[in-house]
Amino acid sequence: MSLYEALGGEKVLASLIRSFYHQVYHDSLLRPLFPDDRRRVEQAQLSFLTQLTGGPRNLNQEPTSLAMIHRLLPIRREHAVRWLALMEKASIETIANEEARLQLMERLQIGAMNVLRVCEAHQMN
Repeated sequence: MSLYEALGGEKVLASLIRSFYHQVYHDSLLRPLFPDDRRRVEQAQLSFLTQLTGGPRNLNQEPTSLAMIHRLLPIRREHAVRWLALMEKASIETIANEEARLQLMERLQIGAMNVLRVCEAHQMN
């Protein structure tokens, strides 16, 4: 069974994303980093999380490089920490399978730290 299936598939991921972005778009630290088009952001996140967790592939979609998408944003350590904290809160609220939730959070933590490294390196140049 894939992580996608263990989490509960698209329905659970969509619920996670709604809960998460509700928090993000009301957060004074993170909100300035996100575009006004929340719907587009949520769709992109759903595609990314589907890929990350081994969900069904969309043959029309290129693999997502988080670092390349975020490299020009002024992301600092406090942004990454807050992002992870809000995602943790949303995951606790929406994901019933604790083992799968922890696996997802581990993958997201690795991804967030990779994005942070790329953004910090880009800001130094």
